[in-house]
Amino acid sequence: MAEETRCVLRLYGAPQGRLAAAVARFAPQWRAEAQWKCRGAETLLAVHADTPSGLKKAAQSLRSSFGADVYGAGDTSLAAAAVQALEAHDRLLACGDAAAGALLEARLEKVPGAEKVYDFGTMSYADAKTGPQIEKRARAKLGGEGDKPEPVRLALARAQAARRIVGTELAVACAERESDHVLVLSAKKGCWLRTVPAADNAALWLLDMIRRAAAGLPQAEGTGFLPAGQAAQNHAETPPQKKKHPLRVLLAVLLLLALAALGGGWYLTGGDLAALPERLKALRLPEWITLWQAHEPKPGARLI
Repeated sequence: MAEETRCVLRLYGAPQGRLAAAVARFAPQWRAEAQWKCRGAETLLAVHADTPSGLKKAAQSLRSSFGADVYGAGDTSLAAAAVQALEAHDRLLACGDAAAGALLEARLEKVPGAEKVYDFGTMSYADAKTGPQIEKRARAKLGGEGDKPEPVRLALARAQAARRIVGTELAVACAERESDHVLVLSAKKGCWLRTVPAADNAALWLLDMIRRAAAGLPQAEGTGFLPAGQAAQNHAETPPQKKKHPLRVLLAVLLLLALAALGGGWYLTGGDLAALPERLKALRLPEWITLWQAHEPKPGARLI
């Protein structure tokens, strides 16, 4: 059987500006070339070489250049890659709301083995008992925001609540806004958030976030992260103000006054501070200012 001299690599979230530079790094002796096609954030890289060894080296070079952006080869779908990452690393996924569930379930329902790592809402947001528990905990976390809390804060709270209540390693939620979607992925160490324009494919972005998190890979450029401590306080809260220290303020004021007095004395005496008392007498200042002179030590006096 003849060895392959062609392959297709699949990337998601890779900066398109780096594609040409990565292909230009092919060594001449590999006798390899590549063409690519972009569909939104997804890129298909078709690689061809004259020999199997040349193809192998070219493919390895591309994988090295794009790292976590490469999710598969051949006909592998992003949904299948996400399921494989969850299975391979023993990660379970839960969903905190119907918006995220709708994004995932249409893509995962035809992937073999998906039910082993994702409950399709039956044990989370769609369950008659667990769903209200998730919502109750999420809204309690937000405090007194009324019946219409800020959508992103609510999605963040739902994802965190779902992960804790269902007991999974990962949980997702989605804030649907007029012009975009904010995707939330909660893990033990914190939460990832990504804003996706309404015209873009939010489902694929969410699957890619899950794939990377399950495998312990870095997220794509543009995906933010909230450490667990900040996520627990919810990202939109006003950061705590620094404590004021009255003693430090007083010391600073006294220091400024002392420097001002020193500068004034220097100016009046031309730099000879020892002549300052005589200079002050010559100015005929009010008595309360020169009161100290009445108690000025005389020559030969002892300080008691």
